[in-house]
Amino acid sequence: MLLWSTIQLGKPLSSLTHEDLLLYQRFLSDPQPASRWVMRDGRKFAHAHPEWRPFAGPLSPASQRQAIIILNTLFSWLVNAGYLAGNPLSLSRQRARKAKPRITRYLEEDLWSEVKMTIDLMPKESDREREHYYRARWLFSLLYLCGLRISEVVGNTMGSLFCRRDKDGEERWWLEILGKGDKLRIVPATNELMVELARYRREKGLASFPLAGDDVPLLLPIGR
Repeated sequence: MLLWSTIQLGKPLSSLTHEDLLLYQRFLSDPQPASRWVMRDGRKFAHAHPEWRPFAGPLSPASQRQAIIILNTLFSWLVNAGYLAGNPLSLSRQRARKAKPRITRYLEEDLWSEVKMTIDLMPKESDREREHYYRARWLFSLLYLCGLRISEVVGNTMGSLFCRRDKDGEERWWLEILGKGDKLRIVPATNELMVELARYRREKGLASFPLAGDDVPLLLPIGR
């Protein structure tokens, strides 16, 4: 950033504007002129080597975002230190936050019904086909009704399910999941989920509902 501002624009950091930073963001995706900024043939040279350049090639979108995050921290520090009157990046970051839409991903009820109907049409003639069928029913119920990651499905046991009486005296089932970053979270186990669990466990020769400490995996393999 310092090299670009002084060599390309002929400006010190203290004179950079918001528009300059927009130019720099575009520059990161295609550093030009390449002879000045990019090392030839994808090779990497030591800083003291005359062929050294700041870039080995254009930065990926993830690296571009990381560079801007780092620069925003730098400019914020320079503002607090009294070197800059304002952060030239803050405006673009505020605009990005305001423009970012809220993304909600879920299946509508009719689409979820289509998924269940499709699974229900799976063949069930042989024992192995029945295993596949009941396993698919249970797996899709876990993923859809509990919002689990695949790693959370394969990394937890049925002992994670527990029943607790609520303040109205009604017994409700819950699923305690150890997930990403070894963080525990508790999600409600709906009646629909518990019906599917009981069906799946009975098909595997198990009691309808697990007890505390049950070490049976949430998802069992096909076969014995």
